[in-house]
Amino acid sequence: MFRSSLCLVYLGLLLLSRPALSQCVLPAAPSAATIDSTFDGYATQNGPGWTGGDGTYSLALPDGTNLFMWSDSYIGTVDPTTRKRSNYLFTAHNSLTVLNQTTGSWTTVGYPPQKSSYFVPTNKNDWFWIGDGIVTQPTAGVYKIKIMLLEWTSFFKLVGHSVATLSWPSLKIDSIQPVTGIDTSTEWGVRVMPVGSLYYIYGMKDSGTIKVPYLARTNNINNLANASKWQFWNATQNKWLTGQANATALNGVASITPEYSVNQLTYSAGTFYLMTGMDPLSPPFPLWNAVTTYYSCSAQGPWSNKTTVYTTPEAGANGCKTGTLVTYNPKAHMEFTNSDGILVSYNVNANTGSDLVCADDYKPRFIRMQIPGVTN
Repeated sequence: MFRSSLCLVYLGLLLLSRPALSQCVLPAAPSAATIDSTFDGYATQNGPGWTGGDGTYSLALPDGTNLFMWSDSYIGTVDPTTRKRSNYLFTAHNSLTVLNQTTGSWTTVGYPPQKSSYFVPTNKNDWFWIGDGIVTQPTAGVYKIKIMLLEWTSFFKLVGHSVATLSWPSLKIDSIQPVTGIDTSTEWGVRVMPVGSLYYIYGMKDSGTIKVPYLARTNNINNLANASKWQFWNATQNKWLTGQANATALNGVASITPEYSVNQLTYSAGTFYLMTGMDPLSPPFPLWNAVTTYYSCSAQGPWSNKTTVYTTPEAGANGCKTGTLVTYNPKAHMEFTNSDGILVSYNVNANTGSDLVCADDYKPRFIRMQIPGVTN
């Protein structure tokens, strides 16, 4: 009798565990990515207005245009012949642009006259870098845009998180609300992903060489600024818990660049999740060059099927004057997916500040990758 009971318990545990092991069928690896010259052209701007930036977050807007959200940015003009700026010092720590693919126009929000940061902390010694954003519809016909902001101070120390709320279509700032209930040991807001009734908030814990992804979730977008109403994924206990102290790194990703993307995708055999970033360990900084993807059956992982889809040719190449170039922080932009594949951006920057006088040394590049059953 006792042995029979144990067998029944074992069978029950086995049945419970099986969906976690085989809850989806993952697609074949992505194809090698190729350059998207159309989007590279969109990002090659001479002004007046935005002429370069990093961060490279994007959102589909309700009218069919697309909002791009940038961190350190140049706003002004570039000589169209030499592609050089008058000064290598950037003008803003963040900026917004709107792309209209129908007309090919690229509009800098707030310019003219504004050339400085669009979002400014109360403490003028600090600055905001951009996190991910999301379009919400609080009432019928009314849209708001919420953008995660990470507040930094001198020596690149993270001192806080905030949520900016913008009206649409004006894109005027309604509010900037500090996020409560979390500390600054983790950078939250790398990605905000809605799935069903939940909102997944991805983060990053950066200990230097090793940079690992974290995850929280909430059931209401209005909780974005109140982390006491978030749950945090604990991969050790394999469950969601309250309190940031209970969060652990996601399983399956040894290290990834500080910004990355995660998307839920549907293909011919079902649903899966795609993580897109860059491997910061092989090769190490400043030669990061491996645009890397992972697959999972759930938003929290475990993550597997690591694939290098592109090797950035700019990494380690000479800058326009004295230094070399670095590449970092790839992201997938699913709203631009078409028969040519999934659009992926990565940032290009210079190790030597004086090289940034050349606009091509500081602007994103765009590539496309195919995933069998998703894009073809």
